[in-house]
Amino acid sequence: MPNLTSLRDFWRSLEPRAQLTLVISLLAVAATMYGVYHFASKPSYTTLQTGLTPATTGRVTDALASAGVSYKIENGGTAVAVRDGQQDEAQVALGKAGVSASGHDGFDLFNKSSLSTTQFQQDVNYQRALEGTIATNIEAIDGADAAQVQLVLPKDQLFQDERSSASAAVLITAPLGLDASSVRGIAHLVSSSVPGLDPEHVTITDQTGQMLWPTGDGGGAGGTPTKLQAQQTYAAQLSSQIDAFLVRTLGPGKAEARVNVDLDLDETSLESMSYGDKKVPLQQNTTKETLKGGGGSAGAAGTPSNIPPGYAAGAGAGAGSNYNSTSEQVTNGADWTRTKSVVAPGTVNKLDVALLFDSTVKGESVAAVNDAVSSMLGLDPSRGDQLTSSTIQFAKLPAAGSSGGGIAGMGSPLDLGKKAAAGIGVLAFLFLVRRSLKRRESDPVAPEPRWLREIQQTTPLAALGPGPLDVSDLQSERRKGMQAAAEDLVRRNPDQVAMQVATWMNE
Repeated sequence: MPNLTSLRDFWRSLEPRAQLTLVISLLAVAATMYGVYHFASKPSYTTLQTGLTPATTGRVTDALASAGVSYKIENGGTAVAVRDGQQDEAQVALGKAGVSASGHDGFDLFNKSSLSTTQFQQDVNYQRALEGTIATNIEAIDGADAAQVQLVLPKDQLFQDERSSASAAVLITAPLGLDASSVRGIAHLVSSSVPGLDPEHVTITDQTGQMLWPTGDGGGAGGTPTKLQAQQTYAAQLSSQIDAFLVRTLGPGKAEARVNVDLDLDETSLESMSYGDKKVPLQQNTTKETLKGGGGSAGAAGTPSNIPPGYAAGAGAGAGSNYNSTSEQVTNGADWTRTKSVVAPGTVNKLDVALLFDSTVKGESVAAVNDAVSSMLGLDPSRGDQLTSSTIQFAKLPAAGSSGGGIAGMGSPLDLGKKAAAGIGVLAFLFLVRRSLKRRESDPVAPEPRWLREIQQTTPLAALGPGPLDVSDLQSERRKGMQAAAEDLVRRNPDQVAMQVATWMNE
């Protein structure tokens, strides 16, 4: 093992550059070993629960701390992570504390029973468990990131008419919105989970405070787009269809389309009545009269003188005839038809289409595209639809090969400077190490002689070369060093030295 004297001699034999290189290398090795040790010894954590409220986070951390589980709070207090290998212990601790994995209290609150629990505490725990279970079920629906449920449960009354009805309030966090069917399903899910709860007594709001349920038409308002949103969505769909058509026909970067649409989102009911020429009998009455003659004598004496001759003859002849009379009364109704229809919202009131062509597109192609787009959209001039087209020179797109070149393709100037500095530092370090190693290969193994270092003035080579080498000085110095080491060894371990000497004498 080299002593301090040899290490000092070796250090003095190096040039300043070699000494600096050696120091930098040792520091780099020490920093690398420290970084590896720090990274390897740093504990890793696994997220256990996310989407927690501050109150739930407090209960979770209390349960983990009481169980001796190492944890870390993340995402601004809405997530809790535990050290790797302690997930099972954390789940057991949370289950024992009555905190569910979803962040809501469940019916596991009743896993801990106590003889001192009052009926009021039982009712409160039941309500908390029911609210937590319903909130967990709502969060399982696509689009609902988080949910909070508040229930108002009626108290038992002696008379049924004095009992109040149950109600529920639900707050849902849905950044992308919920459609009407999902909101309606949530309302019925909540009402079916609570005894005696009517769906109309369920109030659902989103994170913006907008009421999703109930609404006047009985449908959820969540996800029902406003008029502006519906028009923008429909216009974007038409624009994308036209752009795809333009790319297929003219090529990329030759034309673009923009559509502005006016929609009628009002739901209307139409009733109409039409009359025909055909008569429809509603009521018909027929009356018949019949009279049979008895053949009696004519009038009193003196009467024939007052009756015309012809009439007297006719009366005598018809004395034995029958009388029949028939009358018919008919009540007719009008032939009419009543039609009732409901017009769904979404009728197009007006369409405005703007087409922009590159100057390289010829006129006949522009006219053909205008006709095709007009037929594709079904433009109706009677309702005010318009199609306008313009031709300008488009900006030239950058070449595909130059998109990733230059400083812009490599990132920001700051990132580029960091990468360049790191590369230069690595190259300089490797260059210095290689130069030092190459220089050390050419140096002799033996250290520099002391007499050469003790020369104080300039001496010609002829005066240094032929002189005899004083080997006695070197041997005396080595002998003195060995003697000092032996004396020090005897002074520190006299017993062992005596035993070793006795062994040598016996041999």
